[in-house]
Amino acid sequence: MMFQPLDSVSPKLLPQTVEEVVDMLYEDLSLRDRVIMAALSESQLDSTVYLALAKILRKEFGLYNRNRNLISSCRSYMGTTYDSYEDPAMIIIKELWKKIKSNHHLRLVKA
Repeated sequence: MMFQPLDSVSPKLLPQTVEEVVDMLYEDLSLRDRVIMAALSESQLDSTVYLALAKILRKEFGLYNRNRNLISSCRSYMGTTYDSYEDPAMIIIKELWKKIKSNHHLRLVKA
């Protein structure tokens, strides 16, 4: 099950950093989904995962409602100013992907 949607946006309830969002999403993904996501290339991530998750991330984590702390945290990953509706979602997705790739990669097991 994916993270639970918020009924109302409150800055006290929203994660304030990229790390907090990534940790929350990581914990909500099943092992199967983590392994599948770890196998994706960056171009597959950019097209498939981004298109599926970006709008949800923007809504649920207050990127539409100006969760300024989270947007600022996203900017620190880029090091530059960027569109506050597109790039923060991609940064979150890529950081989640990096965390998953570092922990869930398929290995060949000898029988």
